[in-house]
Amino acid sequence: MQPKRVIRSIAVFAAMLTLPAAYAHTPLKNSSPSADSTVSEVAAIEVEFNGPVRLVRLQLTQGEVEIPTEFSASAEPAAFYSITAPGIPTGEITVEWAAIGADGHTLTDSFRFTMDPGIAGVAGN
Repeated sequence: MQPKRVIRSIAVFAAMLTLPAAYAHTPLKNSSPSADSTVSEVAAIEVEFNGPVRLVRLQLTQGEVEIPTEFSASAEPAAFYSITAPGIPTGEITVEWAAIGADGHTLTDSFRFTMDPGIAGVAGN
């Protein structure tokens, strides 16, 4: 084999080895409200992943104060979750989540949105 073909073959093989690891994790695809958005109302926090995960944590906070939701950890994997969150206060809200992917790894992340009932016609859902 020519040296260039050997190097190319090794590179292709190495890339193939990393593909399963990349696809094993299932990151957040969409959220409502979306990250860094400003909304006038929110009835629920919706999160959609690239594939089925078990959502084991979803916490809303404003500064140091936790905002109550109707979240409970999921027993079965799903790609979409809608968590009722009545009474979200005005201001910047942080949504922290944790999910267990199909490979057993825990994924964690967060996003923020701003609740501003004074803006007209921009609902989070």
